[in-house]
Amino acid sequence: MPEIIRFSNDLCYSDTPLIPLRQYGPDRLAPLEHVFVEGGYREGEKNRAINRPEADAVIKKIVELCNNPRYAKKTIGVVVLQGEAQGALIESQLLELLGAEEMEKRRLVCGNPYSFQGDERDIMIMSMVAASNERIGPFSKPADERRFNVAASRARDQMILFHSVTCDDLSTSCLRRRLLEFFENIKPKPPGIIAGIERDELERRAFQDNRGVVKPPSPFDSWFEVDVALELVRKGFEVIPQYKFAGKRIDIVVQYGSRQLERCGWEFFRVSEAAFYANKENALVPLWRMLEERGILAANTKSSNKAAEEESGNDENDSDETEDYDSDHDGRNTSLGEGSPDIQSKRHPEEISSREISEAIVHALKKCPNHTCTLHSLTGLILKEVGVLTRGKPRKNFENRVMRMVNALANNDLIEKYRAKNERVRLLKSSHQEDLFFSS
Repeated sequence: MPEIIRFSNDLCYSDTPLIPLRQYGPDRLAPLEHVFVEGGYREGEKNRAINRPEADAVIKKIVELCNNPRYAKKTIGVVVLQGEAQGALIESQLLELLGAEEMEKRRLVCGNPYSFQGDERDIMIMSMVAASNERIGPFSKPADERRFNVAASRARDQMILFHSVTCDDLSTSCLRRRLLEFFENIKPKPPGIIAGIERDELERRAFQDNRGVVKPPSPFDSWFEVDVALELVRKGFEVIPQYKFAGKRIDIVVQYGSRQLERCGWEFFRVSEAAFYANKENALVPLWRMLEERGILAANTKSSNKAAEEESGNDENDSDETEDYDSDHDGRNTSLGEGSPDIQSKRHPEEISSREISEAIVHALKKCPNHTCTLHSLTGLILKEVGVLTRGKPRKNFENRVMRMVNALANNDLIEKYRAKNERVRLLKSSHQEDLFFSS
């Protein structure tokens, strides 16, 4: 299903996305569901970690599915995202409740992601295991990325995630959080539409059509334009191809919000076909930087930041007399403590994406009294939030990126910079968004 494969495409295959080719009718199963297990808690460490309430919820769900006529011929798998013990616990109890014959008929296996390497099931159920009663170190290494890619790409018809944590319990660098945000954000969104064409259909045509014979779908002038537009859409930007302006056409325009068009004018980014196909990633690096510096955020970045900012909007006591956070929250004087991200992830500052920085700013400010801190201390807070220790020139370069993102979020009315005794920054409540167009 297009919705199911999208997580893996965004995670690992943005340059060469997997194309879902199966046909499906209007009566298909909901491709994505997530279930929050209230009161879930973790026992044990590493491979021996279990979450009994989460296991019980998974078992109850599978028994329900096996008794539901809509799932009569569906195969089922359970993939555990932490350790081995949770899978063994679920499988042993299912054997007692369903019996060996039913489990064999359903090809019901419970295990870690590699238990399903090269295999698929109609229904895949994922158990996150992690819970807030124990410290949650981030999954952010390449090996973790491979495991999550396998886990999230094994389902043919439906994928259900059981979790005992919210995004606020997880580090911005953790793949658990990225997966949970995917489930939370993708359900209410309709399929992406680009010039009247569904994104999945455009992906399919870009992959399958014989470009030497078949012309690109209207209104695109070339397959090169299609490929560039898809790169932007995969990053979360909304695009308009062949935009008419002043009697001429602009190849691709990035749609944006929050500021009036006449305040900003048009700015252009040009990329040659030769440079793009020689190295797509390098060719578009200046574009991502240009968009970031001008406060043009991808839709998924704006929505996640807005959600976090709305949660913090209940605090009306936003006094300028808030205590100065320099002494306690300057990253040069702060070590990563018990509740901080796992520094063993060994990430470098340049590996932190713009989206991670923007989310970390919002979440760091949420933790400050009255959701405000000094601008001077913000970089230290962000480094702590994403689990990175650095100094010298790399820290200065990272601080410059943080300041650019502060300006971008301020332009989007998500935060504001102001001066009390010193220069400060704080979260704002939601504000009205308007459409603005920038050329690419």
